[in-house]
Amino acid sequence: MTAVVVRSPQALGLAYEHPEQVSDETIEAYLRPLVRTDQRTRDLQRFLAAFDNRHTLAIEARLKTLTAPTLVVWGTDDVFFDVKWAEWLADTIPGARRPVEFTGARIFFPEERWADFNKELRAHWLTASVERVVEDVIASALAVRSTE
Repeated sequence: MTAVVVRSPQALGLAYEHPEQVSDETIEAYLRPLVRTDQRTRDLQRFLAAFDNRHTLAIEARLKTLTAPTLVVWGTDDVFFDVKWAEWLADTIPGARRPVEFTGARIFFPEERWADFNKELRAHWLTASVERVVEDVIASALAVRSTE
């Protein structure tokens, strides 16, 4: 399989906003372990054929109990998972804030837009950390007050 074929819309090209910028080394690192044997190739084909949101829907009740601060980030041009799923996750997970959308990005946006993604992730961690400290301070103050 040549790098040109792998970058095509019939392969990894669908997962990238700019497949032409993906290096041959990256393609090799991603795919070589997955096609090393006939069995691994069949496993990959089976995995790709099973790509379906029904697995996410199957755990909806558990997602509704997730109270941890949750960052939902989505590429608006993701051909595998429509952006409506970002809204669904944000509405389903109590600890989620509004989704962050990267216009034109696809499923491998953390690789292509790593600086923007890292900025959002760091802001999320900082906000979650500050909120946790505030919650701890309030809980401690209430505990002290109840013993007075």
